[in-house]
Amino acid sequence: MVDEHTIRNGLAPAEQKALQQATVSIIGCGGLGGRCAELLTRLGVGSLILTDPDIFTSSNLNRQIFCTPETVGREKAAVVAGELQKINPEATISFHVQLFSEVSLEGADLVIDGLDSVKDRQQLAKICRACSIPLIHGAVKQWYGQTGIDHGTSPLLDTLYPNTETGSVPTVLPMTVALIAAIQAAEACKCILQKKSPLQNGWLQCDLLNCDYEYILQEKS
Repeated sequence: MVDEHTIRNGLAPAEQKALQQATVSIIGCGGLGGRCAELLTRLGVGSLILTDPDIFTSSNLNRQIFCTPETVGREKAAVVAGELQKINPEATISFHVQLFSEVSLEGADLVIDGLDSVKDRQQLAKICRACSIPLIHGAVKQWYGQTGIDHGTSPLLDTLYPNTETGSVPTVLPMTVALIAAIQAAEACKCILQKKSPLQNGWLQCDLLNCDYEYILQEKS
């Protein structure tokens, strides 16, 4: 599907080939992870590794693109993998119905953060740094979202979350999820194509309620 994707995406053939040869690990297949997985599959990324231990519940219907009344009660990773395979039958889609670990990152060129726990995000960031794999972070709450890239020379998650926080999962609006997931997918594309991005040295905060978007440069440690 390289030629078809090249024409539709407007990318150079070599760029589309690079996407086809890339492997992206998506940790969490809910709001951010599920939508990002869909975008990357339509973009033509050749291999995706999905990891999520949970099942869809009715509370996911407002924001998780692959959650429907028919999929409630089913394993998120398995459902998403099946739907992605329908979008691009030539893609290689594997999944793990379990908590993430180093196994979830095997062979990955980059990782998408689709988690909703600060503690889990911090742990994932540590694993990614140890494996020298870029982590594209995303987080949402109601009208607000943020995204950036955590890598070896810029440990973003340490800056954003200096302490492990606990508490209930925040309420989330579907359009905030769609926006942040789209930015994560765009950053993944740029990372694969080795294009420079401001988010390699900072992060973006989005306030959809007031149409306010702020780029924050991360201070060097």
